[in-house]
Amino acid sequence: MLISARALIQFGLFLVIYTGFGGTMYILNNRLQELGSLILLVLFAYSALLSALNVRAADLRWSWWVLSTILFVSYAMMVPAFVFSANTGAPALPSIMSTRDFFSALLAPVLYLSYRAGMKPDELENTIAIALGAIAISYIIHWARMDLGAAYRSADPFIKGMITYDEWRGYRLKAPGLALIFGTFAGPILAYRAKTTAARVYWILVIATSVWGLILIQSRAFTAGAVVGFVLYHLWFARRSRLPLFYLGGPVLGVLMGLFAYQFFSTLHEHDVARYATVKDATEFLSEHPLLGFGKDNETLREKEIMHPRFFSSDVGIVGAAFRVGIPATIFLVFMVLYALRRAIVVNWLLVRHRGYSSAVLFFFILQATGDVINIALSAVQYLKIVGILMLAMTIGLTAVYRHYYSPSRAQLNAEVTTT
Repeated sequence: MLISARALIQFGLFLVIYTGFGGTMYILNNRLQELGSLILLVLFAYSALLSALNVRAADLRWSWWVLSTILFVSYAMMVPAFVFSANTGAPALPSIMSTRDFFSALLAPVLYLSYRAGMKPDELENTIAIALGAIAISYIIHWARMDLGAAYRSADPFIKGMITYDEWRGYRLKAPGLALIFGTFAGPILAYRAKTTAARVYWILVIATSVWGLILIQSRAFTAGAVVGFVLYHLWFARRSRLPLFYLGGPVLGVLMGLFAYQFFSTLHEHDVARYATVKDATEFLSEHPLLGFGKDNETLREKEIMHPRFFSSDVGIVGAAFRVGIPATIFLVFMVLYALRRAIVVNWLLVRHRGYSSAVLFFFILQATGDVINIALSAVQYLKIVGILMLAMTIGLTAVYRHYYSPSRAQLNAEVTTT
């Protein structure tokens, strides 16, 4: 692969991650996120064509990576849109456009096919990591330049929507939370491993801005979930030898998760009337339409205009996910989170065995996904949004890259090249 082509792929991948994980949400009404989706489409077409023309290995599985992804994205974008149209009588096209977050699933084949066409695993992972770090830095820059009080009182609904306010936390700029978690927990790893002074300074800056960002948003539940994931990673998943501890503690945690979900939903009417009404209406609708749910609304017709003014399916976790896409699709969604988590853990062990240290990006996913699984009753719906879809695609793509790179035949080839 030409150096220029390699650089263009890395730059395109940087923009996809930067825009997808929220780096541009504060400018131009987040329209630059559409640019990221367009770049991802271009990268998908380019990597698919390049790998098809240049890779002759039988284990490429080009048709699986390309065609199955296209089928998945087509289903995820079209079926909820047409279901919404059937339930409301509204045109389907606006809903199809509102489900374009699912283009993010193309990241998985882009990573794998780019690697098979000549990109190195470290080049792909480092690009992802640097982009996530840049988001944390840019958040603090936007926080410093904005008058949060004036933005909250703005007549522009987009600008007003970027700010939250309550009496004890004051004005807060909505944050790219996952990028802040990455910088806080994975940043120290990357700073320690940095081979140049410039890289070490960059990651120290990322760590500082990420911790600062978490302090500013003061989201206790979000941060606590990450801390729990961090602890459980080191207790259960950091090494294969610690897996018996998971077998001992996992069932207990499963019971506690069930009790928490039951307690939350059974007492919801006492502490959150709006969410309770949303859960009540969503479950009533699901009882009559369990297979496909309500479908995906759009910018011209919102679900709250049909259900009730305070109805927000994104606020009620797994119930909201089932309301949107149906119960079977929600079960598949939870399965994919668990599948990606297991895959990340196993491949991370593979990396430790072959090179002596883990992947910072996979570590970040394991940490975050572990917390999400524990809180799956509330967190499931985020995997129907661009950030969650990107995380799953990123993990599946990277793990496929590392599994092939460290496969027995490839490992032998790597050893021969190193020796030579």
